[in-house]
Amino acid sequence: MSEEKKCRHCAMMIPKEAKVCPHCRKTQGTSTFVWVLAIFFGLIFIGMCSSFLSDSNKGSNQSTSTPAANTEPVLELQNWSWHKEYGYAIAEGMVKNISSKPLDDVVAILNIYDKQNNFIKSDHALIDYRPILPGQSSPFKVMASYNPAMDTAFIDFKTFSGGTLSWIKKKGNKK
Repeated sequence: MSEEKKCRHCAMMIPKEAKVCPHCRKTQGTSTFVWVLAIFFGLIFIGMCSSFLSDSNKGSNQSTSTPAANTEPVLELQNWSWHKEYGYAIAEGMVKNISSKPLDDVVAILNIYDKQNNFIKSDHALIDYRPILPGQSSPFKVMASYNPAMDTAFIDFKTFSGGTLSWIKKKGNKK
């Protein structure tokens, strides 16, 4: 007598080597859900590995529009201000590309603090021109929901992918 097992679909006893249940006609192999789950985690693993390899190759001989930290400034903050309007803290200004290369996906970041210099919140937005060409100035506008404790704001610039951008204030600009 051959060994038997329960069908995982209808719970009837079937021959152990059966690939299809003779009662419910369902396949006895690995479920589609298990395969989808295995593929999903496999893709996540591949993505993590490729990200790791990509990060380890940066700076070797790749050309990029995102300079490393502690390099010559690539942006000049020409002016900016912030104010409250319709329940938002709004920062607006103008930034200029002072590098010799186009800069793509530049993000303006607004950091807001209270009177005791405690961090309240941060928000960001892409500047208007993408890419911003050498010598070109671009407006920017960042909006954050208003909080009555807001007292001080600072502006910063990065790339959309998180890369650091060195920047300076325009001479004579007090903000």
